Amino acid sequence: MTERIYYVETSVWGMLPKGQPREMRRASLEFLHRLTSQSGFVSSVVLKEIMAAKEVDRSQMVESLERVRPTLLEPMPNAEELAQHYIDCGILPPKKRDDALHVAIATIEEMDVLVSWNHRHIANVRKTEQYRGANLLRGYSHTPLILTPLEVLHE
Repeated sequence: MTERIYYVETSVWGMLPKGQPREMRRASLEFLHRLTSQSGFVSSVVLKEIMAAKEVDRSQMVESLERVRPTLLEPMPNAEELAQHYIDCGILPPKKRDDALHVAIATIEEMDVLVSWNHRHIANVRKTEQYRGANLLRGYSHTPLILTPLEVLHE
């Protein structure tokens, strides 16, 4: 894992509770173990989603958050606008606004990598290209790499 700045989306924390797919859980644990408070970032959107999880799962996620102590980001109005732009462009449906916010925050904060297991809405090549195009239309030349924890570990 190279020294980069990582925005860690909720799905990574969601792989920590027991009962998750073994390889995804192992990769998430190893990735988070290597993360530092200087290299790891989350947003209040991540915290909101974690707090909505079942208590048994939430406690494991919160314990890991407390160990890593990632820097907390608050979505700025321009992140809200960019997230809405993703929805207006049809990249994501309106009910996936939090996913749009994750990408928008990581973009505006110029994170090196957005780390996610959400293959459907975030971590896939087609979506990455759509986000990049939408970002350019809005004047953002930087789009973070979007990788899974497994990909980050093998960089």
